[in-house]
Amino acid sequence: MKRDHYSLGFGEKQATLTLMPKRFAECLQRADVAIAMAGTATEQFVGLGKPAITTPGKGAQFTPAFAEAQTRLLGASVTQVDRPQQVVSALQSFLESPDRLQAIVENGHRRMGDPGAARRIAHCLLEQFS
Repeated sequence: MKRDHYSLGFGEKQATLTLMPKRFAECLQRADVAIAMAGTATEQFVGLGKPAITTPGKGAQFTPAFAEAQTRLLGASVTQVDRPQQVVSALQSFLESPDRLQAIVENGHRRMGDPGAARRIAHCLLEQFS
């Protein structure tokens, strides 16, 4: 049987890291925190009011400059770390601060708006061209 996801439990409270290739929409809904190296995917996650930790990579797209600009765009919802080894302390920081998590919920909504933008855009276009 082919596995379509991989889970690792770790830590005192047995936090779980689950990797699920090709199941982005499901991960977006189920995850509490994102460890991200992406543009639009990170913005979608933040729009749901969830925190993201980003770290620049060696590729051409998610460069240090892009990561810094995205952090400015998304505000308190994103914590940028310079090295992957810093992810654990960033995670702990989120988990130890309920007030910060509430601010992230509010920030995500303020930065990304209400759900359903594609539908509203389509209706607007239909009105313009009808």
